[in-house]
Amino acid sequence: MRRTVLFIVTSFWAYGELAIAIEFARGMAGTEFRPLFLIPPSHRKLIAHEGLEHQVLVPGSGKINRILLHEIQHLHAPAMVVLADFLNFDFCDRHYGLRRADLDIFECPLGTFDDFAWGRPGAWLDTYGFTAKYEGDITLDGLTFRLRPCPLNNPLDETAGPDVHPYSLLDSVEDTPATERDAVRGELGLRGDRPVVLVAGASWQRLHGAYPRVTPFVEACHAMLERLLTRVLEHADVVAVGPRLVFTDTSPEGFHHLGPVEPERFRRLTQAVDVHLGNNIVSVSLHRLALGGIPSVVLMNSLHKHDGQARWETPDPPALSGYARRVVDDTAELYPYRMFPVGWFHFLTSLLDGNPFADMVSQVEMFDEEAALATVVPLLSAGPERDRLAESRHTYLTALRKLGGVDTILRQVAAL
Repeated sequence: MRRTVLFIVTSFWAYGELAIAIEFARGMAGTEFRPLFLIPPSHRKLIAHEGLEHQVLVPGSGKINRILLHEIQHLHAPAMVVLADFLNFDFCDRHYGLRRADLDIFECPLGTFDDFAWGRPGAWLDTYGFTAKYEGDITLDGLTFRLRPCPLNNPLDETAGPDVHPYSLLDSVEDTPATERDAVRGELGLRGDRPVVLVAGASWQRLHGAYPRVTPFVEACHAMLERLLTRVLEHADVVAVGPRLVFTDTSPEGFHHLGPVEPERFRRLTQAVDVHLGNNIVSVSLHRLALGGIPSVVLMNSLHKHDGQARWETPDPPALSGYARRVVDDTAELYPYRMFPVGWFHFLTSLLDGNPFADMVSQVEMFDEEAALATVVPLLSAGPERDRLAESRHTYLTALRKLGGVDTILRQVAAL
């Protein structure tokens, strides 16, 4: 009989942690382990589509959810329990009435996906421009193992302890197929043989509405993105996936907004893509596309503005275009980010330092209009910039292949 691995997913507004858990579960095929998911109702359709066994949390009912945990222990006796995101679980009591102590019912190792190597020296959690007030409450105490997906973790990190298990985030890393490129282009209404730039966003990136002072900054970034895409459209068509953030009044020729798409459709449409443009370096979609060989550009920001004073977090600040200068002047507050719009500029800096994944993608300042355009356009066709990213991808994939596989990791954890 196969042994059960329970994945507990508590984030109901974002799909990143679910995607990471699903990828890991796929790697369990053919092993002595089987996955069981405990998920929010919002994820039921997606997890069912994946054909994975699951049970559903009841929002607002801690009593029922604790009974559910007892039932899983009684019926399945998990060999291990994996928190898809320990940080989210530790703050999920308001949604599901569960706390870390409720997991004591399980008689097995308890661990988590350690997506960002928590506890790195010098890392501090900057959220919307401020140090997160809850940072002191974050702890890995009581967890016996960490699963570190690469990317975004560094596969060459030699400082990890015996309870840390780095592994390849994607079970299968292959070139993005192009067998149906023409068919997909036809479905999207793309013009001729023009290159295609994909812009992907997520619904959770609009949750900043709870922080009114952040809204002008978000609008400034959207203005810069629209400005960049307007100029990119002179060279390529643009396909946008997710919430509509730019060109809200009218769509210029060559701009195609698809809205949210299912994972299978997303994977299909990537066959028509020449360049991916994002603003979140922790995005699983970014990782999938870059590892699949699609040149990827990440817009980030190191420009800080407070009380009318602007300063850069980089020793070599760029010169702003006239348009960018007007946007900056008209925005009262700016803050650095690597994960838009949350921030995490400082938190992710040490994770990216010396990390070969940082060489696999092109990172450019959001407010450096000219540099952003000069980064995207050369990637639209064959040339030295695409060759450089391809070589970095080869180096990174070589490092990934040296990591332990899912089956090896699970047998090590189960033996604890």
